[in-house]
Amino acid sequence: MKLQRKLTIIFAVCLTLIFSIAALIISIRIDSYNKKLTKNLSTQLIESKANEAGAWLAQRIRELHTISRTPTVVSMDEKALNSYVEQLSKDMDAYYGNNYGTFGINRLDGLEYITSDQTIDVSDRDYFKEIITTDKEYVISKPIISKTDQSLITVACYPIYNEASKKIGFVGAAISLKKLTEITDNLSFYNGKSLIADTTGAVYTNTDESLTDSFINNIIEHIPDDSDIKLTSQNISENNNDYVVFYASIPNSPGWYLCTSVERSQLYKDTKLLNNSLISIWILILLVAIVVSYLASRFVTKKIDVLSIAMKDVKNGNLDTNITLEGNDELSVLADDFNAMVVDIKKLMDEVYQHQKEKRQRELAVLQSQINPHFLYNTLDTLQWKALEYGAVELSELIMSLSSFFRISLSKGKEFISLEKEFEHAKNYLKIQQFRYSDILNYSIECSTDLYSYYVPKLLIQPLVENAIYHGIKPKLDKGSISINVYEDQDSIIINVKDDGVGIEQKKLEKIRNNLKEHLTSNNYGLYNVNQRIYLHFGSSYGLTIVSTENKGTTVSVKLPKIKEANL
Repeated sequence: MKLQRKLTIIFAVCLTLIFSIAALIISIRIDSYNKKLTKNLSTQLIESKANEAGAWLAQRIRELHTISRTPTVVSMDEKALNSYVEQLSKDMDAYYGNNYGTFGINRLDGLEYITSDQTIDVSDRDYFKEIITTDKEYVISKPIISKTDQSLITVACYPIYNEASKKIGFVGAAISLKKLTEITDNLSFYNGKSLIADTTGAVYTNTDESLTDSFINNIIEHIPDDSDIKLTSQNISENNNDYVVFYASIPNSPGWYLCTSVERSQLYKDTKLLNNSLISIWILILLVAIVVSYLASRFVTKKIDVLSIAMKDVKNGNLDTNITLEGNDELSVLADDFNAMVVDIKKLMDEVYQHQKEKRQRELAVLQSQINPHFLYNTLDTLQWKALEYGAVELSELIMSLSSFFRISLSKGKEFISLEKEFEHAKNYLKIQQFRYSDILNYSIECSTDLYSYYVPKLLIQPLVENAIYHGIKPKLDKGSISINVYEDQDSIIINVKDDGVGIEQKKLEKIRNNLKEHLTSNNYGLYNVNQRIYLHFGSSYGLTIVSTENKGTTVSVKLPKIKEANL
């Protein structure tokens, strides 16, 4: 991965983490604060509407108080009451929500005057019993069905006292639930639904058709039992939907609560919208951060790219490379140092070239001063013929082997020779050594003539044979044998040089193997030399493998690629 991409990723990841953590903290704080604020404002709004309903009830109570002190009412004259109540209903019906029979004057025996020609008996009703038997300032009944028009009403009662402060009856006012519903319906609150109820389960307003009976009962069940709780809220689930229900105690009422249910998603939709806006801003900032990261990393790596290109040019052999970077920062200084280094390298290479040229000239002069190889070969041939003249056959063969050994060793300066020539060279060496160690040395060579046409680096087998004689056979102090076996393995040639000498102890064998693997020079210079030449020519896939057992012998295997003369 390029440095520019790494820097872009690092900058982008760092900025993403910073923005993400900041956005998360802000989101949590906004969510908490906004939900708290929404709940507080909603509670205040509900409380305000509950106070409005309480104020409306207080107004009705004051009206009943005033009526109860009217002389006509205090006199309890039947004829006067009938006319008064009928006129009063006509004047006040709109405020109480009834179209007929809003007010009634009740006597202690339960007879209620409604109009000039209508009276009813309410002695069996709970509100009658409560207002007559208690000293309460006023009483408001549970919802009942009106006997005048069969509508659902609640009755507000205020006692009537005579001049002697003795209770002689009470004023009753029928309050239609439609009127109370009008108060709650005016509450525009996140599409919420409102109703007025108490802990006994009585509902004092008409309910929305979308509110099921089970949901209404669920709302009523959570009305606070403690009358000191004026304002609270509860989380309620209904039909897999979550609701927040606000409860506000209505003043001047007998334990009434204004209950408003709002879907939780609707209540906090502004908070959700704000969070979505924050996420959008976060994404925008993140994109900007990535672009800025890219531009910043590009600015930083631009000069590095120039240096990298220049270094590649030098690597490819262009020593005339020169770069100029504006500014005086570290990269500009590095560019100047690079230019100076290239100049020095070019100068050193020129010096090395001159030194090598002079060295080759000196070596040539030395070689010219040495004995001509042809003189050596001719001299050996003369010695061979002279030996034959005197009947020294073995000496003649030894001289012929030595002459062939030198010819193949030199091979006119060639680095690769045929496998046939390499075997001839090894045979010549073994013949010479057998003359010297005839009492202890035997050898055998096996190689298919089909492999003779392949080419190998010269002087591969002879150093291995020499190593086997001097480190395997001679220390044995007894007869020994060396076998050379060659075979092909797919695209490779395997040469095994095996001896039955003293072998190699395990610790020393591991050291030799490690030195060959790491290409380290060691005391086993012949092995190292062969392995290193193979490695330099063909790479690490080829080379030497050594297997040895103490007091049993050693096998050195050489792996080489198949090479024809045409491929050299």
